[in-house]
This record gives sequence, structure tokens and C-alpha cells, in this order.
Amino acid sequence: MDANGHDPGRPSRRERTRQQHREEIISAATGLFARHGYEGTSMQMIADQAEISVGKLYLHFEGKEDMYRSVVEFHAANVHELANGAGDLSMSPIDRLRARTIAVVGYMDENDDFVRFYVEEMEGAGKGCCQKDRSEHSMHLGEYTKLLREAIENGDIPDEDPEMLTAMIHGAGHSMMAHVIKKGDIPYSKVAEYVDRMILTPLEERKREEKRKEGGG
Repeated sequence: MDANGHDPGRPSRRERTRQQHREEIISAATGLFARHGYEGTSMQMIADQAEISVGKLYLHFEGKEDMYRSVVEFHAANVHELANGAGDLSMSPIDRLRARTIAVVGYMDENDDFVRFYVEEMEGAGKGCCQKDRSEHSMHLGEYTKLLREAIENGDIPDEDPEMLTAMIHGAGHSMMAHVIKKGDIPYSKVAEYVDRMILTPLEERKREEKRKEGGG
């Protein structure tokens, strides 16, 4: 606190209000990009959805490409923050991986428009301008690989290529998300459930069977 009782590290009320308005605009833009794609969405449409003038919209964003990039980066930052905060070091690597997956799909269940937008972007149908998000996405997958490698070293799962296992989990998860979107009546939490039941648990069971055979049991 300074002499006037203000916290220098806390944003001012004006800055907080500006951030709130920015997030409201991002929310409006997310839904429009998800439904109409990049080319089918205009700044006027975003302004109308956010109930502000186009002029005020340009006070927050330089243009549609900046708007699109900001949508990706906003949601990506939220997802990665949740994933990185999931689980703790007292848990096994596989259980930490499970916790990350549950945290991610939990965000998706609460932000369906973002998932539709995300799937479009990852399939290359979006603007493809978001290198920062792709870098964070790579770090997210890198954390999966790290946890799988630790699980192998701990003797929790078989000695398979952790990068291949990551690719399998990511590929299956992405395909299942697209299926959930198509069906429209399946929660995204089913993705985590299937990854666990069809990939992670079988790996653990296979390792236990290997140990049993090695022990002559």
C-alpha cells in the first residue's frame, strides 16, 4: 500500500473496467467466430453482439485479425492455467495427467463456443495467425510427454515412446471433441473418461501384468 492506501500492484478501476469490457467483447466474438468462421464474421457483427459501437471496438482491437488472435490467446491462457494448476506432486504422474485432462474438458464443458472455435483453428480452417497459442499448445503437449516419461521411469506404465503416446492421446481427444460437437448431446467430460478408460488404464493394467509375469506370479 502507498501513503494513500492504494495497492500499486492492483489495476486501477479504469483498467479493471477496460479489461471487463475487453473480455465481454472476446466472449461475443468467440460465439460469432465459432458459428460463422473468420471470413463470415465482421467487426460490425462483433460490435452488435457486444452491444457497442464499431468505433469503441477499435479502441480495444486493431482489427478483425487482432480480434481473432485475442480470442485464441484468451481461451488458451485460461486452459493452460487450469491445466498447470491441476493435481499436485503428491500424485503419481499418470494421476497428474488425468487431472490435467479433467481440468481441460471441464473448461470445455463451460465454454462450448470456444471448443467449436478451437477445433476449427486446430484443423486449419481458422485464420491460422495465432503462433503464440500454437507455442503454448506445444508446451501443453510437452507436459503430457513429460508426465508419461515419468510414469515409465516409475514403472507405472510400459516402456513405450512417450511422444507417440502423447500423439495418440491428443489425436484421440481431438477426434472425440469433433464428435461431441457433431452429436451435440454428449458432455466433453466423456473425452477425459474415454482417454482414461481406453488408453491410460489399459497401459497401467498392461504394466501390472508385465510385473506379475516377471515375478512369476
